[in-house]
Amino acid sequence: MRAFEIITEKWSDKYKRSINCSNPKGFSQKAHCAGRKKTNEDEAPAPKKIGREFNHLEDFVFTEQSGAVKAVKYLREIEQDAKNLSHKWDGNPTVYWGRDDDGTFRLVGKNNWGREEGKSSSPDELKSFILGRGKGEDWREKFAGDMAAMWEYFEAATPQNFQGYIFGDILFHPGNPYTGADGRIEFKPNKTSYSVLANSDTGRKIAGRKVAVAAHKQLDYFGDKGGKPLVDVETLNTNDLAVFGLTYVNHQPAVNADNLGKIETLANKWTTTINNFLAPVSGMGYLQDTLYTFVNTKSKAKQLNDINTLAFFDWLSASPAKLKKITDHNNKFDGILDVIFELVSELMSAKNEVIRELDLAKGDIIAHTDGQPGGEGYVYKDSKFVPRDRWTPDRAD
Repeated sequence: MRAFEIITEKWSDKYKRSINCSNPKGFSQKAHCAGRKKTNEDEAPAPKKIGREFNHLEDFVFTEQSGAVKAVKYLREIEQDAKNLSHKWDGNPTVYWGRDDDGTFRLVGKNNWGREEGKSSSPDELKSFILGRGKGEDWREKFAGDMAAMWEYFEAATPQNFQGYIFGDILFHPGNPYTGADGRIEFKPNKTSYSVLANSDTGRKIAGRKVAVAAHKQLDYFGDKGGKPLVDVETLNTNDLAVFGLTYVNHQPAVNADNLGKIETLANKWTTTINNFLAPVSGMGYLQDTLYTFVNTKSKAKQLNDINTLAFFDWLSASPAKLKKITDHNNKFDGILDVIFELVSELMSAKNEVIRELDLAKGDIIAHTDGQPGGEGYVYKDSKFVPRDRWTPDRAD
């Protein structure tokens, strides 16, 4: 045994964890870090979160361990009771509002968040920041004015003792107000237009308000990239501002039982093999991440019928080194990629059935995009039910 190993094996685990290998002190710490680096290089990468906070239901097949089983469980739950299925609002623009520890109120847009120079503390500062960016686009002056005009409503609704921030997407505002006709309230914040029954809970909450925002989560400090579940947003509502948390559907959709049975059989039969196939492998990186990128690339290109094993390897051919590693790994799991892509397709079909049922229902909230029924979709727990065949995201989805 080498000298540094004799020394370091006597160190406590706590002490070893405390060593900063970016700046080790002395020969022993340097030797320990060198040994730790070599060990880490020999090991498979640790699991990591793949995708987004809310992944498409079908992406569960490769983003999570036993993800297909989890997706089936969600569909079975929705088949019995859809009370936890909520609307995925297509709001715009994104805003962050709240107070610093000293009580200073701030309202900023997406491009201000986390930027010290954009840390607006007045509507004039917010407007100046927006006007000072970009290349003098025609829409910028109106956008800056619209954002500044919302300031007073958000500030008045945020208690002086409130700490932290909330972010969400605007549904309507003075520069793009709602209209009312035939017992319904209508607004179009982005791609999707909404028609809300005026005497529904949502309609009564909207009536008379100057601004409505679909809030997503709470943040601890200015620039926070994490987030946590929302506080009781009802306490943030005023006569001028409507803050929505989760807005649940009021229609029970049907789920294609035959299709769901097929998915369930496949998931139960192949889950263990899929888990083993997707487990991190030294030198190969995250296969889950590669599959996620492939499926989303095909989705954005509207090539949903081309999500299969042959197309996957053809797509990989642009990266020969990665192609070889994944091909060698795949050869140890004969046919499992076919099963994975079949599960993805079948789950997407079942999910789309739920979406169609909800889009065509005459519920309290009716959405239309490009003249066709439906909007961005729905959310169930940590999954999103987005119609990838017709919905094109403004950003990577």
